[in-house]
Amino acid sequence: MPFNLLLFPLVGGYYILIRFEYLRYIQYRLESQRILLNSAFAGIILLVVCFLLRAVANYFFPVLIKDLGALMPVKSAYFGTTSLSLVAAVAGTEIANLFVDRKKAIRNSLKKAGNEFELLMSTSFFDRHLLQFTMDSGKVYIGWVKELPKPFTTNYIRITPALSGYRNEAKELIFTTQYLTVYASYIADGSVKNETELKTDLVLKVDKINSVSFFDMEMYKRFNPDEEEAADVPA
Repeated sequence: MPFNLLLFPLVGGYYILIRFEYLRYIQYRLESQRILLNSAFAGIILLVVCFLLRAVANYFFPVLIKDLGALMPVKSAYFGTTSLSLVAAVAGTEIANLFVDRKKAIRNSLKKAGNEFELLMSTSFFDRHLLQFTMDSGKVYIGWVKELPKPFTTNYIRITPALSGYRNEAKELIFTTQYLTVYASYIADGSVKNETELKTDLVLKVDKINSVSFFDMEMYKRFNPDEEEAADVPA
């Protein structure tokens, strides 16, 4: 087999890795050499499968395979099989993605290769845990991750805020805005059905975040009994 024909399964393997929802996000964290090696392994498997399919087709439909070979633009041995590997990779990947739950794929990728920050974001999104974001400006936002970003590919986080404030010179947390109270008032008077209609989402730049942690209102009140009234918001 001419070595230049191996380009087809190699590109096909690469396409599978960067397009298939259950694999693509993990590849973003790997070095280029590792991605190339993974593409080669995927290409080998793809090529073997295509050769097996050709063998089976040739056994049952020898005339049809011969006629298809005569229609190939390049009259070279194995050209049809190797080019089929690329077509099969593209078609198979796109068809498979139609049946994949994207959120589940992202969550699985985060479990396998996510860092601590990404795992916290995933927990907030899926399990609705409140997170406390402390910015390098001293501003503090407490809320839920609104949109699960593609792992390792974004520098921004979208949250639905519950509270916001700042840390004073003594590093004490001072609340200035209670979003949940506002949400509750809009819902109570029938202006909206849920808080998502209010368009209060905040987009935080990741490299401006100093720290992220879980936030539990009950625990906060116990640690700060003098501030219970200021932090008292509806559930």
